[in-house]
Amino acid sequence: MKYLVIGLGNFGTALAEELTAGGHDVVGVDTCEQRIEDIKERIAVAYILDATDAAALKSLPLAQLDAVFVAIGHSLSASLRTVAALKKLGTKSLYVRAIDSVHLSILEAMSIENVFMPESYAARLFAQKILKAV
Repeated sequence: MKYLVIGLGNFGTALAEELTAGGHDVVGVDTCEQRIEDIKERIAVAYILDATDAAALKSLPLAQLDAVFVAIGHSLSASLRTVAALKKLGTKSLYVRAIDSVHLSILEAMSIENVFMPESYAARLFAQKILKAV
């Protein structure tokens, strides 16, 4: 399978590395040159690219991807602009990280079905682990 991960911060990098470790081809995208330098040897391809720009997104092999993950966690605006551009380009399997409940509501209003909140999920898992240990 071939995946695109947009946003290579802590979560996006971990996601890209895990997908790669699972035997999948991962294309990573971020605006930060240092993040691209840090990951380029550990995934199939990494690009410095502004994913809020639909014209820039068109340069990616979107039709060849099995899924696109928008993992942007620093900017509500950048995430929403990226999602809007991807939807306009006809991206089918779209998974989007929600930063907070407002972001979640907006994504739901945009008819994004696959929304995830990694911080909430991790907190629940951690709490369950603690409660089992007590």
